[in-house]
Amino acid sequence: MSDSVRTALVTGSNGGVGLALAQRLAADGWRVLLHGRDAAKLDRAFRSLPVAAGVQHLALGADLADPDAVQRLARETAEATDRLDALVHNAGLVRPALERTPAGVEVTHAVNALAPFELTNALRPLLESTAEAFGDARVVTVSSEAHRGGRFPASDASAIAATMRGPSDPSRYSSVRAYAQSKLVATTWTLELARRLEGTGVTANACHPGVVRTGVFDGVSGVLGVLARAASVFYLSPERGAASPYLLATDPAYATRTGRWVTQSHLRRPHEASPPDEALSAAVGAAVWEALASLAAASA
Repeated sequence: MSDSVRTALVTGSNGGVGLALAQRLAADGWRVLLHGRDAAKLDRAFRSLPVAAGVQHLALGADLADPDAVQRLARETAEATDRLDALVHNAGLVRPALERTPAGVEVTHAVNALAPFELTNALRPLLESTAEAFGDARVVTVSSEAHRGGRFPASDASAIAATMRGPSDPSRYSSVRAYAQSKLVATTWTLELARRLEGTGVTANACHPGVVRTGVFDGVSGVLGVLARAASVFYLSPERGAASPYLLATDPAYATRTGRWVTQSHLRRPHEASPPDEALSAAVGAAVWEALASLAAASA
């Protein structure tokens, strides 16, 4: 590898926590590969990045609900850099009503859980070669304490995949339930990834950035939307929210510490804590992995 500059791909980095993290990494001298869906927002974010001498950041557009776009993002990343020190899955959303991708996956699950699975698998060779050449590489998933509101029907891949497709009756759809469930899948998958990466030099950890003022619930109507917007005055800033993924991406301890859950709040700085028992279960982790693999295959 010829590139001596530490490099990170941060999804959902055209605003909010992702942009705050990207700016902080760039200020540290990292090369940042920004990602977003909105071209105008992505361009503004790109122009806001500090630039160290000899460092060229890059902006990459992709709709993570589209599996073809996810694969294109992976290809463009691999073409743009010969090292990937940190892959940060920050992009996330919640839909107010049931929407499915053309492959039949509920969109909140597609973006929050399935896309990170597909993107990591596609970039795994680059992550492993980076770890071999430079000592470590890291996968960081920005999940949420909302995962404690999710439930798996059983340690059964088919049943888990069914929940990720959403209810057959659209009137039974709950944006709150879908968001919590998608975050439980994301956390559980990350801890399973840590087990599967053992011995490669690549670590995988997940975190909660706190309740952050990001606008993720802006399009949500009903009681949830009203409460979220009313409470927004008490939210953490994106800069404070970025502390958790920044810790996992840069702290020397997490070059070897893997399969951990880091959380933070108004009252406490980022710290390790216990995720839901389901997320820790190897049996559930294997079932979640199988469910994601089946949905990814169906979407290909």
